[in-house]
Amino acid sequence: MSRTRALTLMAALAVICSGCLPVDLPTEAPSTPAGTAVPTPAQRSPDELIVAVPEDPQGFLPPAADDTTRLIVDLLYDRLYRLDEHLRPQADLASDLPVVSADGLTWTIGLRDARFGGGAAITASDAAFSLALAASPACPFGRDVCAGAADDLSEASATDKATLSVTLRRPSSPFLAQVLAQLPILSQAAVRSATTELLSGAAGLDPTAPRRQVEQISDATNQDACFTEVPPFGCQLSDYTQPLEKLLADADVSLPPKARFTGPTGEVDAEAYSGSLLDLVSELDQVLTGAGTDQVAAALPMLDPVAHPLGGGPYAIDSYRPGDAVELVANQDPSGGGPSIKRVVLRIVKDPAVAATSLLSGDADWVLRVEPENVAALEAAANVHVAARPLPSERTIVFNVRPGRVYADPVTRAAFAGCLDRRALAADATGGRAIVAETPTSAGAWSMAAPAAAARDVAGSIASLEGAGWKRGTDGIFAKAGKRLTSSIAVRPSRADLLAFAEGAAQQLAECGIELEVRELDLTGDLLLAQLQWPNDFDTVLVARDLGDDPDHDVQRFASAHATSAENPADDNPGGYASKEADQLIGEARAQTDLEKRRSLYGQIGDLLARDVPAWPIWYDTAFSALTDRVSLGDRAVDPAAPNFWWNLESWSLRAP
Repeated sequence: MSRTRALTLMAALAVICSGCLPVDLPTEAPSTPAGTAVPTPAQRSPDELIVAVPEDPQGFLPPAADDTTRLIVDLLYDRLYRLDEHLRPQADLASDLPVVSADGLTWTIGLRDARFGGGAAITASDAAFSLALAASPACPFGRDVCAGAADDLSEASATDKATLSVTLRRPSSPFLAQVLAQLPILSQAAVRSATTELLSGAAGLDPTAPRRQVEQISDATNQDACFTEVPPFGCQLSDYTQPLEKLLADADVSLPPKARFTGPTGEVDAEAYSGSLLDLVSELDQVLTGAGTDQVAAALPMLDPVAHPLGGGPYAIDSYRPGDAVELVANQDPSGGGPSIKRVVLRIVKDPAVAATSLLSGDADWVLRVEPENVAALEAAANVHVAARPLPSERTIVFNVRPGRVYADPVTRAAFAGCLDRRALAADATGGRAIVAETPTSAGAWSMAAPAAAARDVAGSIASLEGAGWKRGTDGIFAKAGKRLTSSIAVRPSRADLLAFAEGAAQQLAECGIELEVRELDLTGDLLLAQLQWPNDFDTVLVARDLGDDPDHDVQRFASAHATSAENPADDNPGGYASKEADQLIGEARAQTDLEKRRSLYGQIGDLLARDVPAWPIWYDTAFSALTDRVSLGDRAVDPAAPNFWWNLESWSLRAP
């Protein structure tokens, strides 16, 4: 970063509130007084939202593995439903929530009047076509959508232009959030036309060439010589860049822009780029050897939505300059309305300090992802709203509850939990920035309210252990039948926050006669992988658990069917928790489509898990975002602390510069 750009950010960093993240301050005097908003430059368009994003999009269709791609996909495509800030499904293309038959298998969905970017009406046939792509073995939309459609969808058809009929194989309420609220509704005509064009371009290519190329590279890179300290040429994917590029060029397939694989220093990640080429060749093989819907599904990742718009969301791509910007323009709906913000410009700013500076100077309205070291500077600006939002990932301590383990007894698990002050430990470890997790579901989700925070109870924990026959040894640690109440957790030394939490927890537990050894997790993570797989040699383990858009995803890991075993060595329940009551409630909640009845069932599941304590949540992983007060939602500011805060961006507005 140049000195000029750095000074602007460092000036704001010079005034830091007590309790904020520590930073090293420069000696130069700040150019902008603390708490003073920098005027928006005069050349800014009054109806243009400028967003600083940290990387090029990895594509323009789901799945979205990064925030930039996720934001673009959200703006480019309509879905039947969208999830609001509490993950409740709200009608998007659909006119209302599905009408579900008494047996839960037939869902009837009406569609509102809407258009694709070219003006053609979005019909129920387009929705049925999109669902058929999701149900294909070549489904390109990501694991959750593809698995949900493959497992639950029997058939989707158009009753008429505005009515979609969906038949499920089994009652499955998660289908709404996991599939219908995630799947982009694509133009059947546009997708088939673009696929025909792709096949025409590859007509002169030997259909067996892509598969031969993939197999040759796989064989070459898996030779024994490739696993030596200094592998020879031919062991890296980047060694095959030229033949991969030539094969794709011969098939008239556009190559991915190298800007997607360029880091802040401007250096291209050659392995990542070549890996992307190999993926394209593998997809081309599926296209050339496939047929029908499966062929179209395999072709979808190879189509160019910039040249051939495939959807009809609130925005359309106006231009894409790799490494520089993606510019979007608002689509108009049939009534003449549309998004209040007529243009969205995503500027690709890979240096996080420069991105923060652009917000302070008024050159951007929104920084999609703020790095922690830049948060304090933005908090000091009067016209900026910056906050951490919870990500769908939760740090949790899992107990091994199998017979013979020290935490097989619910009393020991309850004593462990009762001895800890979760909020104080989290605050101390993160400088007060942690978003504490007290349920096994996504933060702020409609399904399970966080319980009232329980006070730490050292005396109660000790009394419960003594009542269960545990006795303190001379070292102060409880023991029973010759077994000490001890366990360990492993933490990466690079995670200072988790390390501080674990060490603080160990000190508090020692007061209750419970020993927790904090170990260093090696860089490979082999220890953690071994613990999470059968035979699960651990008593306590600290894990990061992915959370879902529907609560069923989060509670299924407590179902006995997912407990690891010799026959099922790597499932989602490594602690072996099994409860007939939990299984029954989880099954009832999955089959129930009434939102309020589901909420009641998940409340019961939450109460049961709080009593049995098969796992003890700590906090959610977080990401910071920041917006200026120029961006608003009605008469209030947009809150970047909400988990899904841009779900209704088409309703945002911009105050005049």
